[in-house]
Amino acid sequence: MNDKTLRIIHKINPSTTLRAAMDTNPTDFYNSDHLFAAANMYYTENLSQAEISQRLNVSRPTVSRMLAQAKERGIVQINVIHPDAKSNELLAERLAEALNLHKVYLSPGIQDSTMGPGMENAVLTAIADMKLTHGSTLAVASGLAIYGISHMNLPPLTGVTLIPTVGGVSEPEPWHQPNEIVRTMAQKTGSRHLPIFARVIPTPLMYKALHEDASFQETIAHWKHAQGALVGIGAVTTRRTSIASDIPQGELTDAVGDVCLHFFDEAGNDLPYTGSDRTIRIPLEQLQAIPHSVAIAVGKEKVQSIIAATKLGTFKKLVTDEATAKDILTHLNS
Repeated sequence: MNDKTLRIIHKINPSTTLRAAMDTNPTDFYNSDHLFAAANMYYTENLSQAEISQRLNVSRPTVSRMLAQAKERGIVQINVIHPDAKSNELLAERLAEALNLHKVYLSPGIQDSTMGPGMENAVLTAIADMKLTHGSTLAVASGLAIYGISHMNLPPLTGVTLIPTVGGVSEPEPWHQPNEIVRTMAQKTGSRHLPIFARVIPTPLMYKALHEDASFQETIAHWKHAQGALVGIGAVTTRRTSIASDIPQGELTDAVGDVCLHFFDEAGNDLPYTGSDRTIRIPLEQLQAIPHSVAIAVGKEKVQSIIAATKLGTFKKLVTDEATAKDILTHLNS
């Protein structure tokens, strides 16, 4: 694309010369020295594949395979760098400081709230920065953004346990079905998942039974030990077209958003509602204590919600796009 720059980076061993590479086991053209030699001639000396084939006395298809192998082994690294990358870093730093967050990850331009391919790099970087290892727990919310993330090309999370942050077994919309979201993510990442078999607001009798159930208690005990969290940020509640069916939306007229069904007003105050004492959700204090909690949200309709959510302290890092970042800063400065 004409708005991007291409930079080639070589891992060069100074002790390895071109002659040494060609003299070392000349019949094995796929050893590291020969791959380096071919890559050096192609990318640094700008020789054609035909010229390289003559120098190494091999066929052109062999040269092509050698260059491909050099990329696969990391001898040649290609970085595609957006020309505005530096300004994007500064924008992310400004937003993190303004919202008192540990870090902000920005996707370029305007992105889709359903988490299209343009959001993938920022999301995957945020997950990688959690440094989850065997035995770690990742708490996962529901909602459109998290549902979209569950369908991304996610990295391996071997030995990590995924657990929903909310209930929702009776929800008709797939993005409000947390068990399905963590199951999909577990299949993609090689991790394991623990489902929560409860609706968002169970009846008083069912709520009592759940809290007397050893299996349920063992599952939600993972919340307090979670190292990471992926959460969405709901928009202004009265304007939402999609919300968990148990939530009494009409009562929450002051709510400008929610994180894991913790609804809050513009000042960041946690708002009660009918059934909030029975809502299956990670307790606010446990959510606030997760060291690598990441919220994902984009769009003008989320600006007010993002700002208020940071006041409640429900996450420490944010993934958004440049357009939303600029809108947030404009709102804060108005």
